[in-house]
Amino acid sequence: MTETHKRARCAFAIAVICWSLVAPAAATQTQTEESSPETADEFLDAFRGLEGHPAFQEYSEFEVVRAQAVSTVQVGTFTDAKAERMRLVYEVLVTFDEAYNLSQSGSRIESLERANRTEALVADLRAAGGSQYAALTTLALDRFYQNQGEALHQAALATNDTRSRLDLMKSAATAYKRGGAVQQYSNLVVQRERLQATYQTDVETLNESVAAAGEFLDSCRESCDSAVGALTTHTLSVFDRYASARAASDRLVTAADVTAEHGLSDRAERISEMRERTQSAVASLALASAMLALGFAAAVALVAGLFAHRLTAWARDVDDAQIGDIVATEGVRHG
Repeated sequence: MTETHKRARCAFAIAVICWSLVAPAAATQTQTEESSPETADEFLDAFRGLEGHPAFQEYSEFEVVRAQAVSTVQVGTFTDAKAERMRLVYEVLVTFDEAYNLSQSGSRIESLERANRTEALVADLRAAGGSQYAALTTLALDRFYQNQGEALHQAALATNDTRSRLDLMKSAATAYKRGGAVQQYSNLVVQRERLQATYQTDVETLNESVAAAGEFLDSCRESCDSAVGALTTHTLSVFDRYASARAASDRLVTAADVTAEHGLSDRAERISEMRERTQSAVASLALASAMLALGFAAAVALVAGLFAHRLTAWARDVDDAQIGDIVATEGVRHG
């Protein structure tokens, strides 16, 4: 194969790869353009196709807008300006329908993002001369935002993970704000700030407790696995090691309480493992301390026994000496 043929095949392969990347996007764009109505008849069919959707039944303002759009398309000349307004009306209806369906499936964050797109389209519709449609859809959107805010707020209260709760509260506050629920927004912002402050303080305590306990475990290692090992390694400092073990154990209890309170399951497993190791070290060091204390007590008892024995012997010698003096004195007297 010549060098020219190799280059040609390489160029062809690159072209195929590029086309495989571009083709799906182009196909999607073409499909979107084909699905978007352009003529009066296409708009009429499109608006009629949206009739009866649950989103428009619950938020009836959108159904009114849909019905008005059907009448508008059929009355008068279908100018370019009218076509632009109808396009915006159609996109408003479609995006809100998508937002509603997302909320019904539990994807409330994605639902809010889609509703934000609807809100932006409503602003464009108002600027394009569709104020009558924009006014109605704004009322429905406000109610939708408020409902999503309430649902997100309830979800925040239901979760045990403070991180998720803070995120949900933030989204709920945003929804309340967009829906014009000023009082609910203000109250929720204050609640979230308090929870955020408490969470940050507790996490700092958690981190400090874990770090301190980790330092103890690193310094103790295998020497604290048994009482004999602890006594052999640390000798007289075993009492200090025992106190450090108790302090580390108490810190890990605090850390475990924080993980339980804030739902930090991703950190609970490691803390549980550290608690087991620390409790084992506490038991070993407690036994080692007791053994050392008994050793001290035995040594003191031995010294005390020896001293008492010597003291008794000395007292006996003194008594014997006194008796000897008395006997000698009596002998002189009778002699």
